[in-house]
Amino acid sequence: MNSPESLSIPDPNARFRVGTLQYTKVGLIWVFLMLLWGDFCFTLMESVAPSIVPLRLKDLGGSDKLIIWIMATIPNVINVAFNPIISTASDRHRGRFGRRIPFLLFSTPFICGALVLMAFSNDIGLSVNLHFGAHAGWSEIGTMLLVTAVLWILFTVLNMFAGTTYYYIFNDVVPPLFLGRFAAWFRLVGYAGSGVFNLLVFPHARTHMKLIFLCAAAVYFVGFMIMCLGIKEGKYPPAEPMGLGFWAKFRTYAKECLCHRMYIYWFGLHLFWRLSWACQTFVLLMQNFSLGLTLAQIGRVSFGVMVVSAILAYPAGILSDRYHPMRVMLWVQCGLAAIVPLDFIWVIWHRLPPTTNFHILIVLSAVQLPLGAIFDIAGMPCAMRIIPRSRYGQFASFDATVMSLFSIGGTFIAGYFMAWMRDLFPDAVYGKDFCYRMMPCWRLPFLAVALTFLFLLYRQWKKLGGMDHYMAPGFANEASMEAPPAPAKIAPAEDASAE
Repeated sequence: MNSPESLSIPDPNARFRVGTLQYTKVGLIWVFLMLLWGDFCFTLMESVAPSIVPLRLKDLGGSDKLIIWIMATIPNVINVAFNPIISTASDRHRGRFGRRIPFLLFSTPFICGALVLMAFSNDIGLSVNLHFGAHAGWSEIGTMLLVTAVLWILFTVLNMFAGTTYYYIFNDVVPPLFLGRFAAWFRLVGYAGSGVFNLLVFPHARTHMKLIFLCAAAVYFVGFMIMCLGIKEGKYPPAEPMGLGFWAKFRTYAKECLCHRMYIYWFGLHLFWRLSWACQTFVLLMQNFSLGLTLAQIGRVSFGVMVVSAILAYPAGILSDRYHPMRVMLWVQCGLAAIVPLDFIWVIWHRLPPTTNFHILIVLSAVQLPLGAIFDIAGMPCAMRIIPRSRYGQFASFDATVMSLFSIGGTFIAGYFMAWMRDLFPDAVYGKDFCYRMMPCWRLPFLAVALTFLFLLYRQWKKLGGMDHYMAPGFANEASMEAPPAPAKIAPAEDASAE
């Protein structure tokens, strides 16, 4: 007969545990509130500069090509260059405040300083031109364009420290069985932050630019400091060395990220899912020019989809926590692969009146786009539950870098694809801008490949233990990241945050 000590008794507190952190219900709610408050402030901060700087550049006479170069190309290059370095460094950092919070605390004052400088970009530009520009033969407008661009690049570099590590801390302080619900609330808070900015702040971007930047700096500084000091990271095992020298570290970085087919399938899924949306730039053109819809009609459909997505967010999070986000992603991906061919309705019946097209768009959007939103909601907790926690930033940065590089190429090729479709289906024969209706021909092959990678990923996940026993493969120290605290010292009823 088994002794009482040998019996396996389920730990009722295990679902409130992540790594060495043990929460009570009150403590978990507190962590959720702190992280979501930080997300609200972060969303407001990140909405200001990318929305106002293009207006500023345009008002100064910047060309469209210059604006695209400054606002899109340079940030992508910065992301590819700095994201892997910062992310991998945060994985391996061991400090008094943890491995993520030090990066957030360090960067917050500098980010706010960059916002303050952008608030006074006009004054700085005039001063620079007065003292240096006139002697160099620069015009006043040219100097102000240069100053605005330099300050934007400075802000982009500094924001990399927060924009990367902030998303990684979720995996370190939120218990795995609550990641789906947290992702849902995270998405809802993001909607709220964007809505507040777009409705209340952005209409005054040209008239109150200085005040908006200064307020954004103040809100972000106070809000993010409260979040950083209001949550606590656990303890981590010593980090494994990556080697000496840049190339040795780079080889270790790439080798570890591709060390197991589980991770290769994950990267392949993300890559082809992203490529399937490379034609998204032409959606508005298709709806407006090819289907004959007005901008007001398109806006109503977009607003309706956002409302439906917001309503479905929390149920999607609950499903992810209960049945595992891997399964939710598989269900949704199968549904999308079956529904996307319905978009060919506008190829088969291409003489429908705009009113009919509007009603069809409502029906298709109500089914397709919320499914895509659910897929995205399940994607974050799925990554956090299958990627090694010890190297989560490293793997996430590898994924982001590959996606950035291939997205640039994919968008470029998608433009040539649409030009080819225009040659095959000329306007004179099929009607104005009929080529845009062929976008499902681009999406379906990439979705099929993404679904194949997802099936392979699912099978590998099942082989490695599935929902109950999966442990990220390939790293000997991964198990130590899950080490629970000593049971005898835990007092859940008295602990309001962690440990």
